Amino acid sequence: MDGLDLAYRPDQPLRPQLLELVQQKLALLRDPHFIDLARVAIAAAIHSPERAHDMVARMGEREEGLTTWVRAAAADGRLKTDNPLFASMQLQGLLKGFAFWPQITLSQPALTPAQQAQVGEAAVDMFLACYGRPDSDV
Repeated sequence: MDGLDLAYRPDQPLRPQLLELVQQKLALLRDPHFIDLARVAIAAAIHSPERAHDMVARMGEREEGLTTWVRAAAADGRLKTDNPLFASMQLQGLLKGFAFWPQITLSQPALTPAQQAQVGEAAVDMFLACYGRPDSDV
């Protein structure tokens, strides 16, 4: 459950929609309660791999908002991917590489609003450069 809430809008350009979703994701990754919960979950997974498998299975039962959005945009022909889950995971990897893993594993400070904007815009632009259709209103 990621808290992301933005339905794909076929009549709107992709970039602003995706930027809004990415900013929601970055806000979640910055939330101190989320960070604390993630640390506890990761520690539990290290100590009990079988419990980690159960957690992953339960989390997989509900598709994440970003993946739902990518799936809808791809089905509408505006993104060129036949694997929306993979594409969504790539985008999330770009975000988490700056705004999650350094904070979780190295106790780095949360990104500033300016850093969040830079990371979000760069990730969206890279994603759309790879998956956006040239004939689509990006």
